[in-house]
Amino acid sequence: MVYIFPKLIEILPNADALLSLEPEELAGPLLVSLQGSDYINPFEVISYELLEIAEIQEFLAKDANEILFALMAAWQWLEREGFVAPRPTSLSSETVAMETGTTYFVTNRGKKIAQREDLDAYRKANLLPKGQLHPIIALKVWSLFLRGDYDCAVFQAFKEVEIAVRKAGNHDGQDIGVNLMRKAFGKGGSLTDPNQPLAEQEARSNLFAGAIGSYKNPFSHRAVSVSAEEAAEIIILASHLLRIADSRKQI
Repeated sequence: MVYIFPKLIEILPNADALLSLEPEELAGPLLVSLQGSDYINPFEVISYELLEIAEIQEFLAKDANEILFALMAAWQWLEREGFVAPRPTSLSSETVAMETGTTYFVTNRGKKIAQREDLDAYRKANLLPKGQLHPIIALKVWSLFLRGDYDCAVFQAFKEVEIAVRKAGNHDGQDIGVNLMRKAFGKGGSLTDPNQPLAEQEARSNLFAGAIGSYKNPFSHRAVSVSAEEAAEIIILASHLLRIADSRKQI
């Protein structure tokens, strides 16, 4: 019997991380956990009994049924995409194994994908708590970060800031980047808070313009190396800027 839970715990920091993943995102860690197994019965592998006997208190703090439903959805995605497949029943060695139902194997395609998975990226998911992010960042950016695409995650985060500012201030598509931020948050701008002192208005304009100039523009024009820790800090800043834009949204 394949015992996947110790490997999953090594890859994912906690049950919250597991349950926050879409099936296609959870499929990666699940596939890695299945490596080296010649006979896989999904109804035995993804089982409450195995979860119950595992010494994984943080996972058991969550509803075990939620975890099992999430894993089975990920399994279905793996099967649909051809990463796992039923073993041939005509092989002479399959007689005993098939008595307990259909067994599966990891295909060559699945093995190649599993070998490329950046497990360290999954382990760093707790650097960027999904529940604390602006909903747009959680939807569009968090999965990129989880997979280790840190430069893409930073770029996408500030792309969303630019889109939100443009929409909130009713600007057209010609207004982009730093110029858009100056128009929106500069003196008399569409999103400027007139109740703030002029110095604070200028500071906010500088905050948005500086952030876009520092993080969106470079990441959109060239390859930029960024660590998980740095990317998490930058994305949290983008999340904060989105909340500001939301608060100043024009009706």
